[in-house]
Amino acid sequence: DQYKKQWQWRDWQSLYNELPNLNKSEIYDLGCAHGDHSQALSDLGAYVHGLDGNESLLNYAKGRELINAQFSVIDLNNIPDDFSKRDGVWTSFVVAYFTNLERTLVEWSKLLKPNGWIAITEMSGLFNHYPVVEKYSNEINSFYKNSFNRGNYDFESGSKVKEALELAGYEILLIKNVEDRELSFQGRASKDIYEAWDSRLLRMGGFKNFMGVNYTNFRKEFLDCLLSDEHRSDCKVTFFLARLKR
Repeated sequence: DQYKKQWQWRDWQSLYNELPNLNKSEIYDLGCAHGDHSQALSDLGAYVHGLDGNESLLNYAKGRELINAQFSVIDLNNIPDDFSKRDGVWTSFVVAYFTNLERTLVEWSKLLKPNGWIAITEMSGLFNHYPVVEKYSNEINSFYKNSFNRGNYDFESGSKVKEALELAGYEILLIKNVEDRELSFQGRASKDIYEAWDSRLLRMGGFKNFMGVNYTNFRKEFLDCLLSDEHRSDCKVTFFLARLKR
């Protein structure tokens, strides 16, 4: 249900328009989850192979019975050498789960034909919402670092993608800031966005444990901040398009 709601908050079509010609192309959708992007990209003429480590989400994707898409369970940190190479790779809000980003992008290059392209959408600064973050900035920054050091999630991943791509042997073709109604909006949150943030905070058990006794106050003040006309977000959502230099 959360995935379905989030879909309408992002102008994905504007990013699809930036991709090389998809008609009759063969691409991978990495971290495809329940297959929304796989369906959209196949509707645009691509043959899509969706890869994800979550079997239950893939079962939902397979249930769509898409004509030009297939789905496989795979560890995205260990791509088999015999996987077929394709024209491009699409991935959105996935790379933050791979804290050794350069290594991951090198691994994913196994999936690309010579000069194949990769499109990445990622955010940085999830909790960078003001004015509440000023009060809790030390705790939030410590949580970001703790999550990264444990190899769980990089909350600043979006700010590191460009350098990681270049180090991994890709040529940057386009970097584009993306408007995001949930993560980088300004002013008062709508009812559905507020509810999405409320649900996110309830799901983030690791963050709750890290904040300890400060969590209850933080959660209330953060949600109150989202309902303020003075609210502003410095969270960045960025789209990257790059080409493998070989």
